[in-house]
Amino acid sequence: MRPLDGHVHIGAWGIPDFQGHASTLQEAVNLYRRWNWGGALVFPTDSAENLALLDQLDSVASGPLTLRAAWWVNPDDPHDLSALRNNVQRLAALKIHPSLIRRPVTDPVFHPYLSLAADSRLPVVVHCGRWQEMAGFRLGLSAAEGFPDTSFLLAHMGGDSPALVMSTVSALESGAYPNVWLGTESIREPWLLEHAVRRLGSSRLVFGSDYNLNHPEPFRRLIEVLDIDDAQRAELMRNNLNGLMPEGKKFF
Repeated sequence: MRPLDGHVHIGAWGIPDFQGHASTLQEAVNLYRRWNWGGALVFPTDSAENLALLDQLDSVASGPLTLRAAWWVNPDDPHDLSALRNNVQRLAALKIHPSLIRRPVTDPVFHPYLSLAADSRLPVVVHCGRWQEMAGFRLGLSAAEGFPDTSFLLAHMGGDSPALVMSTVSALESGAYPNVWLGTESIREPWLLEHAVRRLGSSRLVFGSDYNLNHPEPFRRLIEVLDIDDAQRAELMRNNLNGLMPEGKKFF
């Protein structure tokens, strides 16, 4: 099985925590080819160089790797929404990072983006973290409730800590959020992943590594050692991400 990575950053980071860490699209392509991956959903770093990344995707030969692009939403740029509309046909998803943008996903400034995502059938990847007032999973669920025709992929399974992940899973067990999936990027505890599969089923989880901050292979190995069957593994590692992609932008 050639898996898909649903959370891949291209470019250099400006946030001091990441020390200017960077990778080019060509470097990412070389790495994913080397380890026999099938494809990746790629988006910029906090530099939000969306147009530059789209141009790179048009010029870099990636085969047999299939790449799809997500737009890093930057509502503080007065030209961001119009540029997004002009390029929406080139995209497969949107990415919202509340912690770095300093706005919760429920902020009305995101409403035009979420409506556009629904109209264009683009899933929205939402960073969820431990800063609950800005990037808490409940804010992501609230946005999903307000935009039921938009598909939401909550990154880090709702918060990148066992307590937050388990709380997110419990919230989804109610069945009240059929338009929400959980991305596995940066989750390192196999028992936590198995807990989510048992409670929600493998159809609600989407593999992500958080490259270029992580190497994808250790996270691939984590999925391989889980006590789940091959069909569940294929859903988690390939099929679910593919199913979220709009028509014309699917991986297979």
